[in-house]
Amino acid sequence: MASGVAGRSPPDQDTSALRFKRRRLLKSFIAVLIVCTIIQLFLYTSPRLKIATKATSRASLNILRRNTSRLEATRKQAASVYILHINTTKLEVTTKTVPPVQRYILLKNITVKPHVRTTRPTLSTPNTVASNWTYSAEEMRKIRKDTRMLHPDVRLLTRKLGIWPGTCEKKLGNSCKLLKHNVGYHTTCAVVGNGGILLDSQCGAEIDSKDYVIRMDLPAIRGFERDVGRKTNMTILNTSTPRRIAVSSHLKNRTLDVYESRLRDINGSVLVAGDRLEMDNLKKAVQKYETHHIPFSFVLLTSHGSFKLGKLIRRTAAKVAGNAITSSAPSTGLATILTASAFCDQIYMYGFFPFHKDTHKRPLPYHYYPGDSIEPIFLDPRHRMDKEYNFYKSLHQRGVVKLQVGKCDDQ
Repeated sequence: MASGVAGRSPPDQDTSALRFKRRRLLKSFIAVLIVCTIIQLFLYTSPRLKIATKATSRASLNILRRNTSRLEATRKQAASVYILHINTTKLEVTTKTVPPVQRYILLKNITVKPHVRTTRPTLSTPNTVASNWTYSAEEMRKIRKDTRMLHPDVRLLTRKLGIWPGTCEKKLGNSCKLLKHNVGYHTTCAVVGNGGILLDSQCGAEIDSKDYVIRMDLPAIRGFERDVGRKTNMTILNTSTPRRIAVSSHLKNRTLDVYESRLRDINGSVLVAGDRLEMDNLKKAVQKYETHHIPFSFVLLTSHGSFKLGKLIRRTAAKVAGNAITSSAPSTGLATILTASAFCDQIYMYGFFPFHKDTHKRPLPYHYYPGDSIEPIFLDPRHRMDKEYNFYKSLHQRGVVKLQVGKCDDQ
């Protein structure tokens, strides 16, 4: 019996070894398959691969052929010479003429429009906004389902900026992290834009009567209290404003620094900025003001990237409106209104009027206050202010926001 068992032992050992080899081969095959799948997904989602694919796709080549023939047909009639080329992100047409070179962008509908930078919006005068406005809590609840992720307490990081009593609760780099500040929720909020429509509007008292007042881009308040009020709880800064403040704080001629008085008027309130570069510029400015014996204390809310992230704001606005608002860069105003809807029940908008004439055909300045001494303030040509204004009008009609146009005592 023992000899029989010993005789069956070698085949059993061979079978076990064979099974072990098969398992190793199967595991190796699965590992290689997983690695290949990961590499394929990485290449598929790679932005550079998408750009290269778009640049060499059959549709792009067809566009090149069609436009090449079109340009050849028009070249004989025009004195300019057109050169069609491809860069890493988009198709472009460059015009070479005797004057300085002009640049044109080839759009999807094959129309060519000049890329013009202007200091004023050139929009037609809109229709007046209906004055009979009624707040709709139901519509606000629907919108808040789409905008709740924009709440500052959810999306933004909270830090201390300037001189605060006591020590840091938590050190984060060169700044203090403030752990006990919440924007919370408010019943009535005033979102104050900077449009020239605010001049002689007499809206100051009405703005100050709201529970929470949000302003944008550090505007001038002193001297305009009758029209824009005095109260400020939150100021949302444009991407270029922190740099302007930093440069202005280092001016030797202190009379040219317009931001010192503006920061004094909102000292102790909340500032909202974008990425680390904007935060560093604000920190440099506050430290410079400290050397001038001007102490400032702000709660600083920052985001991981730009506050008005294009894809996030466009996607949220499209959900709220039911269709795409704009395919271009959203403005700070649009990002502010959507953010305010996440924590404000009733929103009252002032100074949102992106037109160069009022409803009575009278000319309006771009801002109700003068600019700074750093550089002229330009309207970004990528913003579609007309579409954004129509979006605000639709929210007004739905009872979500009240869009104030004209004098407050008239309505």
